[in-house]
Formats: sequence, C-alpha cells, structure tokens
Amino acid sequence: MSNNSSNVSNSTSASSGQTGNSGSSSQSSLPDYIEIPLLCLTIIFAIIYTIIILIRPTFRVNKLNWFTINLCLMSALLSVIMLLMSIIRIMGSSASSLPCRLQGFLMNMTTCQLMYSHAVIAISRFLAVVYASKHFFRSTLCLLACLSFGWLASILAAVPYLIVDSFLCSGSTGATFLPYYTLVATLIIPATIVLLLNIRIFWFVYQSSRRVHTEGAGANVSHARDMHLLKTMIVTFSVFVSGWIPLFLTQIFSQSLSVSTIANEIFQVLPPLSMLIDVILLIYINQPLRLFLLQLIMKRNRAHIQNTITAKGKTNANTGKKH
Repeated sequence: MSNNSSNVSNSTSASSGQTGNSGSSSQSSLPDYIEIPLLCLTIIFAIIYTIIILIRPTFRVNKLNWFTINLCLMSALLSVIMLLMSIIRIMGSSASSLPCRLQGFLMNMTTCQLMYSHAVIAISRFLAVVYASKHFFRSTLCLLACLSFGWLASILAAVPYLIVDSFLCSGSTGATFLPYYTLVATLIIPATIVLLLNIRIFWFVYQSSRRVHTEGAGANVSHARDMHLLKTMIVTFSVFVSGWIPLFLTQIFSQSLSVSTIANEIFQVLPPLSMLIDVILLIYINQPLRLFLLQLIMKRNRAHIQNTITAKGKTNANTGKKH
C-alpha cells in the first residue's frame, strides 16, 4: 500500500500540484518522457492559434474567439509549469526557486482557470442567448466581465494552497481536506455550472426554434452559431475533465484503493494528452481558422511547385543552349 501511495503521489505531482515529496523529486519515469513532447506540442499549437487570431482582423473582431484564446493561453501556461516539473524530475533535482506553497498555488490556479474558463463561456452564452434583447450581454464589456470572473474564481479557489502545506512541501503529508476541496472547487463546481447552463440554453434554443420563422433568417443564423459554440465547448470540456478526473479520484482514495503502477502512469499522461486534444479541437472546429490554415498551406505548396517547375525550365533551357 505504501508503494501505491507513492506512485499516486508521483503521478499527481506532475499534473495537479499535490504530490508526495518522496519519489517525485528524485526519480524520473516513463510518463515524464511521454509528457514532454505532448506538453511542447500543446504550447506550440496554443501559441499558433493565439497569434493567428490576434493578427487577423476578421478573427479578432469575433468576441467568441477571445474565450478560446483564454483557453489556449491557460493551456500553454499550465503546460509550461508541468513541463518544468517533468524536466526537474528527469534531472533528479529536488531544488526549486519557488516556495512549495506558491508552486501548489500556481498549479492549482491554472488548472482551475481552465475549468472555470468553460464555465464563464457557458455563463456568457446563457446571458447572450436567453437575454438576447439586452445589448449589454453581447457587448465587449460583458465579455471582459466574464473573463475577469473566471480569473477571480480560479485565484480564490487556489488560495488554500497559500495557507496550508500541500504535498509539494518537504516533510509534509498534506492537509487532509485538500484533495476533497480540490475535487469540489476545481471539478464539481465548474462542471455543475456548465451542465446546468447548457441544459437551459439547449432548452431555450429548442423552444425558440419553433418561432424562428417569425424572427427571420438572421435569428436562425445567430442560434446556429450559438449552438455550434456550445457543442464545441461541451466537447473540449468533456475531454479536459476526462483527462483530469482519474487523478482527482486516485488522490482522494489512494489510501483505500490499490492502483497498479501502469494505471498510475496512464493517469499521469492523461492530463497533458487531454490539453493537447483540446487545443487541436479548438483549431479544427474553428472553421474560418481551419480554412485559413488550409489556404495558407496550399498557397505555399503551389509556390513551391511553381518554383520547382521554373527551376527545371531554366535548367532545360541552359542545357539546350549548350547543345
């Protein structure tokens, strides 16, 4: 049982910031080597997505893209933190320039921010769809207010990590309530918000679709866009939760459950894998962005083919002159 607890702590240290000090700082494992490329790809794709949205005016004016930018930036930030922790474990170093409580706070805050980012998207869409007649709920000010609420909620949810020692602190067994608190504050509350608001939105759109012919084609397009965004966020949220919930559960029930080493290693890889899938989904489901990237790739391929044909033509011409 002690070996199982150590394995659970080691896997959790890489992903949720609440780990056993023994094993995680002195030993590297196969999951660390698997995590590194996954985290690097997540950072690269998230940065590419953000840069394209920011430099293209047609993408930048779409307020909904700012929610996805927030998701990508937080995915990149959490990936950077997890990447550094994996590298430190592989190098066998237990030293850190940051206090253990601050490390736990940053890890939990970024995880919470990703979860609450989906919640604020649900809140924003709920206000914009159900109360569409109120212009404020579709304004930039409301968007900023929703994003600020997500940041505030994630920071407040992570405050206990600044007050008590988590498993990251040397010589500490961690506060007993932290695993349960993390499960509720980081997973259950945002998941409940997303579930209830999306059910309400789907029901409202279903009811209003019966009256859409009286509102004109514009209302139909607006409802279709809202539903597309909702479906996208539900998919990305489900993927993210699926990647993190095994770690939450093994952390809480590590004393009563016997989890194999292979299962612990799989659980450690799931969070970075889920973040990478989420970022790829955001790029793929965003149709204007996907078309832009395809056109860019095709344009570069045509230019390369044209240059190749031109170079061959010049070569043949020079050969003909010599003969």
